Amino acid sequence: MYYKIKVSSNNEKGITTYFTDAVHFAEAAKKVLDVTGNDIEIEDICLMKNYKPSLNEKYDENNKLYLIKIAEDILQDNNTYKTIKYILPAFANNSNELNNIVNDYLKQGLTDMRLTTISETKWIYIE
Repeated sequence: MYYKIKVSSNNEKGITTYFTDAVHFAEAAKKVLDVTGNDIEIEDICLMKNYKPSLNEKYDENNKLYLIKIAEDILQDNNTYKTIKYILPAFANNSNELNNIVNDYLKQGLTDMRLTTISETKWIYIE
């Protein structure tokens, strides 16, 4: 499960947002504390329950974290379509790399799905 953790520090102004995969809230908080040290205050921990598994693995130290939204239209019994949207984290150094990664992902038999949104985050990913 993915967690978004907002942290403030006595040494810096503003709030820094971290993103990690953890089993529960306590593990997510511990991952942030292991990276930042104890001189922080955790402002918020949010379970990102609608997020699906990551589109790819982090492959470079300079990777940015992106959120990809993919939609699928499903024909229902009453001949109407229902759109289901999936949110997937993804890693790339820039939007051109990411576009190639997403296209390769969709070519894996997901032809009935379409890319709707790419959002670049300023979140820091913790493995």
